[in-house]
Amino acid sequence: MKKTILALTIPALFATSASAVTVYSDEGSQVDIYGRIQYEAGEMKFQDGVKSNDFGGEGEARLGINVKYMLNQDVDLIGKLEYQVVAEANDATGSDNLNTRYAWAGFRFMDTTDLTFGRSQDPYALTVYHHDIFNVFGARATYGTIGSTMVDNAGNTVMGIDDKVDDQVRVSYAENGIDLRAAYAFADDNKTDGNLGKENQWSVAAGYTLPMGLGFGAGYEQQNFGNLGFPLNGDTDFDAWIFGVNYAIDGFYIAAAYTEQDAKNDVNETEAKGYEVTATYNVDAWTLLAQYSKEKLEVNNGSDIDSVDAVTLGLQYDLTAKAKLYTEYEINSDDLNRDDRYGLGIQYNF
Repeated sequence: MKKTILALTIPALFATSASAVTVYSDEGSQVDIYGRIQYEAGEMKFQDGVKSNDFGGEGEARLGINVKYMLNQDVDLIGKLEYQVVAEANDATGSDNLNTRYAWAGFRFMDTTDLTFGRSQDPYALTVYHHDIFNVFGARATYGTIGSTMVDNAGNTVMGIDDKVDDQVRVSYAENGIDLRAAYAFADDNKTDGNLGKENQWSVAAGYTLPMGLGFGAGYEQQNFGNLGFPLNGDTDFDAWIFGVNYAIDGFYIAAAYTEQDAKNDVNETEAKGYEVTATYNVDAWTLLAQYSKEKLEVNNGSDIDSVDAVTLGLQYDLTAKAKLYTEYEINSDDLNRDDRYGLGIQYNF
């Protein structure tokens, strides 16, 4: 999450971090290290799904390594490992303080085609990342909220769009404005008999950017599950598709996307339809950001509700090419009566 505008034009598997430092290079071998340190404060999360947290802060740090080894003129071995740590003695979210963002290895062919294995970026993120450009909030409609309505018998959210996927075999191609991606992921839980959770998922995505700065993107994903601990409900399937356009010229950027998601089994069905419009304007070291997110949720063909109806505003100031200050405010008007949220922070990339 939290991509810069520049990164929107560069597929993640085809470039290292803009601030990466090469620490080793010899006879076709190269190792780059990059990282990030940040601190944010505000009322940034929901403590019960509706009420915003009280004012508080959270520090985070990331460290990543990109490796490449040239086998011959046409084929390279490539790999990526990236960790994130929450700099709190006790993480308020209840999750582990250290988590793996990326861990994959594979091959690059002719500097255009990657084949990788491991925890890597979901192809579906191609279009989502046109909107996931805020530092604190944003992209709620393109990610979707349907996962919170379909849970297993322990109350765990088990489905929905995530921009990173475990145990994924992924192939991608990028050249001359064309960006094609496809992946299949199996679930670790499925290694044991009697698995009731996720069995597998697959996704495809395609994008094209014209020389004039106008871009198009589309993606489809399907996730397949067992009965989630509810034998009478049967197996559950989750489907999602997205289509978007974006345009960048001088310091101005605008993007729009429409998405539909559907989760169903023999008893229940939840459908979501959403759209998102994002705009930014950059002048010197200042960047203004604005986004409107809307999603309607319908459960079992009943009356729909506005599960997302938010306006997000942001202001960013670049202290240097690698450091910035930012503040964001999210105004919520959905049918769940969620509180507004705000956050401010400082970030340094190296």
